[in-house]
Amino acid sequence: MTDRIDVLHVDDDPSILDLTTAYLDRELDAVDVASVTDPETALDRLAEETFDCVISDYDMPEMTGLDFFERLRADDSAIPFILYTGKGSEEIASQALNAGVTGYFQKGGPEQLRRLANRVEQAVEDARTRVIAERYSTVIEALNYPVYVVDETGVFQFVNEPFAELTGYDREEIIGSTPGFIKDDAAVAEAEERLGQILSSEGPDAQRFPVDIQPKEGEPIPCRDHMAALPYDGEEFEGSVGILRDVSDERRRERELEMKTRALDEAPVGITVTDPQQDDNPMVYVNDRFVEMTGYDRSDSIGVNCRFLQGPDTDPQAVETLRRALDADEPASVEMLNYRKDGTEFWNRVSIAPIRAADGSVTHWVGFQRDITEFKEREVALERQNERLESFAGIVSHDLRNPLNVAQARAQFLQEDIGDNEDLDALQTALDRIESIVEQTLTLAREGETVGEVASVALPELVTDSWETVDTADATLSVETDQTIPADPARLRSLFENLIRNAVEHGGPDVTVRVGDLDDGFYVEDDGEGIPEAVRGDLFSPGKTSTQNNTGFGLAIVESIATAHGWQVEATEAESGGARFEFTGIERLTPPAPAPQ
Repeated sequence: MTDRIDVLHVDDDPSILDLTTAYLDRELDAVDVASVTDPETALDRLAEETFDCVISDYDMPEMTGLDFFERLRADDSAIPFILYTGKGSEEIASQALNAGVTGYFQKGGPEQLRRLANRVEQAVEDARTRVIAERYSTVIEALNYPVYVVDETGVFQFVNEPFAELTGYDREEIIGSTPGFIKDDAAVAEAEERLGQILSSEGPDAQRFPVDIQPKEGEPIPCRDHMAALPYDGEEFEGSVGILRDVSDERRRERELEMKTRALDEAPVGITVTDPQQDDNPMVYVNDRFVEMTGYDRSDSIGVNCRFLQGPDTDPQAVETLRRALDADEPASVEMLNYRKDGTEFWNRVSIAPIRAADGSVTHWVGFQRDITEFKEREVALERQNERLESFAGIVSHDLRNPLNVAQARAQFLQEDIGDNEDLDALQTALDRIESIVEQTLTLAREGETVGEVASVALPELVTDSWETVDTADATLSVETDQTIPADPARLRSLFENLIRNAVEHGGPDVTVRVGDLDDGFYVEDDGEGIPEAVRGDLFSPGKTSTQNNTGFGLAIVESIATAHGWQVEATEAESGGARFEFTGIERLTPPAPAPQ
């Protein structure tokens, strides 16, 4: 022991005090002895000063050494107390030991004084060790970690209550058993190997390693074992001590993080993360799709700003929109022309959003890049197609309608001059059919354009309005939907008008038309004779019809309107055997009505 020992010696004989001090100074490396001749003075000193050990005579005038001990213990139950008396007897020794004194010695010569010095040193060392152990025990209990002690034979000598709670066993069941009681063979071998490394001359003082604990019930519990050897003198190993830590939540978080990272890496869109705390907000993460889409490796991208994708034809307005969003800490989305590493252009739909800390501050930005080059090319092609359709519609409307109107007028004049004539009647019918074809052709050309702005359309009201604009004779309408969907109201009305007209023309004047809900759309069906086999394969082709004098453009118009909205349409057979048209891929703004019972 190298720390100084402060001793308070109480004896009414000054010569004993001087002799004892001299021997303690000689036998102990660092000691400071305070000598007093009466217990009351000793109690006052103890109340004001700190001592490591008390030595007391037994037979003193004011009080005995045991009475002094009882007074001291009322205030300090931990300080070592050694009774050193010249009036020794078995009775006094028995009383002293029963009272709880640390040691009892009869006064004597040099040998007894050496024994006293050794007992003082041992008692102080034990007391200091006990204080340290209590401190560590308090810390361990506060942390609530499972603690174990295994002796040199590999048997549990101690486990605390958290250890028992972790395993599901009582402490009595664990103490006396080997670690194989709660571990498999591989885990036991791992612990033994780690302990061997600790005990080797060049090994670490402690080991930390994963271990699965097998509880009394349930699945193995993943833990982290912190193991060290118990302190020992010489070469005789006395055992090991360890602290377990349940890392189930940590493992789960690691798996979640791994899954999220894998999801980001394998996402079908380019993903980047930038750090605005660094100069120029550089990218700190890019996923595989970003590398594939841009041609830039991670080493090219990490640490630089993503503006390197911009080029001479990148729209400055799109760049400015992103810059303003970054300054305002707000999300934004733009379409912009970017450039790959090899210089080729691609259209990129870029969306950015801030990642915020718990206090609301922006720590990072996440960006999503989607290659929309094919979409842009289709958009350009569609614009060209629409231009051609518009040109075609103009030709039909002007260059064909004008001579048609002249022919109709001339036929009318002849009929007025000649009167009823079979040839003129046939001519007028043919001209009327030509006019109908022209109107339907114009409608089909115009309905083929893409949909512009849409509105929230309530199907019940629009279907009813469409019904009233068609000559439905004695037909019946049954509306079994409450849906509201996003659509172009005028073009959706044209869709229903054509379907209703088709049902009446093919199903008869007393047909029943029903409109109802699908999971992602609606259907229109009738209870007529159904779709003839002859036209079922190309029902939506212009000019295809099974009815004489019908233009066959109605269902082609229906398909073009559906396609312009981004919907799918399929013709099938209703349960009644009639025709049924199903429209799907439609966003629903209100829940569908319950299915009829």
